[in-house]
Amino acid sequence: MGHFYFKGPLPPDSKLFVGREKELTSVLRLCLGPLRSYVTLVGARQTGKTSFLLRLQREIARPSRSILINFQVMPDASPSGVSQFMATELCKQLDIPELAPAAEQIRSGSAFERFLSALPDQVGRVVVMVDEIGALPLKTAVYLANVLRAVFSNRLLTGFEGLGRYVFLLAGGSELLDLTMSVVSPFSNISTRVYLPDLRLGEVRQLMAYGFAGVEMSVSAVHEMAEAVYRQTHGHPYLTQRMGAHIAEYAEQEGTAPELAWVSRARDQIVIEDENVRHVRHVLQEPTLLGKAYQTMHTPTPFKLFNRLLEKLHLLGIIREEDGMAVPRNPIYSQVIAELAEEAGLVGAETLSPTTAPKLSVRILTSIVPTAFCHNLTAAEFPLVQVTVDNSVRACRLARVYVTANIEGFSDTAVSNVAVPEGETREVLLLPILQLAPRMTLSEIRPATLRISVRQMGCQDELLLHDQTYPIRLHAFDTALLAIRTPDGQIVDLTEHLCAFVTPHAPEIEDLLRRAAEYHPDRQIAGYQGAGTVQEARHVVREQVRAIYSVLKHEAGLVYINSPLNFGKQEGQITQRVRLPVTSLEEHKSRANCIDGAVLYASLLELASLQPLLVIVPGHAFVGWRTWQDSDSCEFLETTMTGREDFDAALEAGRRQYEDARSKGYFERALFDESGFARLIDVAACRVKQIYPLM
Repeated sequence: MGHFYFKGPLPPDSKLFVGREKELTSVLRLCLGPLRSYVTLVGARQTGKTSFLLRLQREIARPSRSILINFQVMPDASPSGVSQFMATELCKQLDIPELAPAAEQIRSGSAFERFLSALPDQVGRVVVMVDEIGALPLKTAVYLANVLRAVFSNRLLTGFEGLGRYVFLLAGGSELLDLTMSVVSPFSNISTRVYLPDLRLGEVRQLMAYGFAGVEMSVSAVHEMAEAVYRQTHGHPYLTQRMGAHIAEYAEQEGTAPELAWVSRARDQIVIEDENVRHVRHVLQEPTLLGKAYQTMHTPTPFKLFNRLLEKLHLLGIIREEDGMAVPRNPIYSQVIAELAEEAGLVGAETLSPTTAPKLSVRILTSIVPTAFCHNLTAAEFPLVQVTVDNSVRACRLARVYVTANIEGFSDTAVSNVAVPEGETREVLLLPILQLAPRMTLSEIRPATLRISVRQMGCQDELLLHDQTYPIRLHAFDTALLAIRTPDGQIVDLTEHLCAFVTPHAPEIEDLLRRAAEYHPDRQIAGYQGAGTVQEARHVVREQVRAIYSVLKHEAGLVYINSPLNFGKQEGQITQRVRLPVTSLEEHKSRANCIDGAVLYASLLELASLQPLLVIVPGHAFVGWRTWQDSDSCEFLETTMTGREDFDAALEAGRRQYEDARSKGYFERALFDESGFARLIDVAACRVKQIYPLM
């Protein structure tokens, strides 16, 4: 009994797809009119974005074409994987099988752009709808947004006019804050935002009429049921369908016509067990979001999308606008907010005032941030901000404090919340993580602004305790911070983070390793496979490294630059400039000094499923590898000999340098030792410690 549908998107011809006519018309005009912008379709979770895209596809008719790309099928995609997936989907959905082999070779944004430009003219205008971009890792999503921005901008260049045939539409919710709604967004000023609203009462009546088609109900009874459901869901598409399905299920169980009283029964069941409501409960575990949501229930709150908390609550689908004010999206969510607020102690909490605010101490623990591998550090091991909350001075029963730190224009916001009982003190440590796109613009050390805010959360509002900016400096993105001596004489060893510059999944590295296989006797790079004895293992691995040496020598033309290691000139720091492998390869004849060559070789070795080692000795660096997986036996290579000597000579030179450093005891010496020190960095072990590549 009943035809309600809530498990996945609606088919494009479904009668249950009601409303959204205005939004459909607007998006069609943007997609099919003069190309002035791309489109961002914004809707909260379970608002019907995918259903909308499927209906939009049906409305886009020839000569225009449309394709729908859903990234939910590849949640761990790398940037190169995204470029290949989009190219192959274009061929498949546009029915151009002859270009499928070329699409399979796409591994970078620039190659994807050239591929788009070269598609045959008969393809016509193409609307590319990108769904579930939030399923991608943030780094990959930012990369994709930058690629699409480049496609939009480069359509005006000579030879790239074909790019003007493509309109890209990104669909998402709160995850699009990072891509389309921030100051540094690569998508912010080239897209038009279209919001998907909830259904109106008339549309809910229409949906209920279709949902209960064939059920013995009068028109007035259907309308009464629709109005009762609307009072609970306020037109939330998913919850409306879900409630209708519950009521239809009750009617089938009872063997009677649907009854109006069952709306309350369905509501109670949804609040207890529905997956969407469970998601809302999870989101509202963040105290500031819960406090702001609770405020909209009890205090007149103007609906302002430039307010960070209100905007996030809106995109998460927890609040809506009503006559210019922010209110909970529907009574079901109001009940959830009230329950969570009571559990969190917000109900009946004391009114905030400066006389009950805790005493604060705010300190900046270091004036400089390691740009290259900040994303691998935690606040515990490398704190930038220390906030001490002292609730022993003033009479506050329980001080709930929310601390944020942000490097303006460069980082995500670091957030911490702490509940400090009366008479106690708590310490909060924060380290904002730099965003990929802006940090890659830092070619030199640069001043930046750190903003720290501290708010005390109350029953309905918040009290601003501290809001101040501080000057700091950011290292260049190619600077490795290897050690710090703190003011109290402690040494922080960061040498393992050098492996952040080992970037095996850059498209250029993947392409180079494929070519290296051609230099192997068996035309393959197989990692630690195919050996039965230790000696065989050494030979199997060595032949693969030899192939990598050959491709760098003969095809990449790797040339050594005589710029030895020159550890830091900043007092109390050891730093070293390091070219990323892709930068070394882009240079004319692939120029690299010793450390550049070491991380380039290590990137190729790691991609080949081998276990590379980075070796730092006084004034120099080279690469090594384990001769078998997790073995203590290692070999070493002098990378600076790639352009002028054969592989065996470089292998012998690497061995001699390692033995020399070990015999002189360099590996046992402390960092900052004036007579020099050495370190062996195991890349595989660093990955286990969650030290990930810079890109």
